[in-house]
Amino acid sequence: MIRLERDGPIARIILDAPDRRNALRLTDMAELTDALSDIDDNTELRVAVLTGRGSVFCAGADFAELEAGNRPDIPLTELSTQITALRVPVIGAFNGGVFGAGLDLALACDLRLGVTGMVAQVPAAAIGVHYPGAAIARAQSRLGHLVASRLFLAAERLSDEQCRDAGLVSDLIAPDDLDEASNALATHVTKLAPLSVEGMKRSLNQGDSARKRVTTCFASADHAEALAARRAKRLPHFTRS
Repeated sequence: MIRLERDGPIARIILDAPDRRNALRLTDMAELTDALSDIDDNTELRVAVLTGRGSVFCAGADFAELEAGNRPDIPLTELSTQITALRVPVIGAFNGGVFGAGLDLALACDLRLGVTGMVAQVPAAAIGVHYPGAAIARAQSRLGHLVASRLFLAAERLSDEQCRDAGLVSDLIAPDDLDEASNALATHVTKLAPLSVEGMKRSLNQGDSARKRVTTCFASADHAEALAARRAKRLPHFTRS
């Protein structure tokens, strides 16, 4: 189900099981974990795109495994944490509906694009389960208390415009144009200073002191290159050093 593709400095992770609405099974979660680890270890990569195929981005955990008594919430929560901790920024390119635990995967992405006609819903209360605490906290932080309450306490379905207005996505794009839009955004990110981008991603997600990362970037060759390029009125060439 999980496909990992690479185009120069851009990695693309694709959830590719449209027949089951990209619902995640335990084996899929293991594959996704491996894909994220591969991206983290490859210092030539500067950005990742997470997307899906079909009309749904992710239907959350596979119901067959829920009925078998498995606990998919544990690896799904770990996956979201892995996305936020990933060295490079992750662009979520949501090709359709975002359901259940798929919402936490979506909110773990740093930059988020959606498509017209998408919806978001968390049916946890309708099936008698408790959404993971870390995922609830992430939703509350990203979307605000009221929107999170509508999703979790009322199992409300958000329309595409509501998803955008709540901050789940920044833009709504025609489905046929999503790949082009996400590639354009990813290409833009690759032209920025990687040490700065990676450091500020950690600062945004960890909320700790950024003093060491600030000092590192000011002393970097990339900063010197940016100043030289500005003086010469040319584009900078960053090397992550």
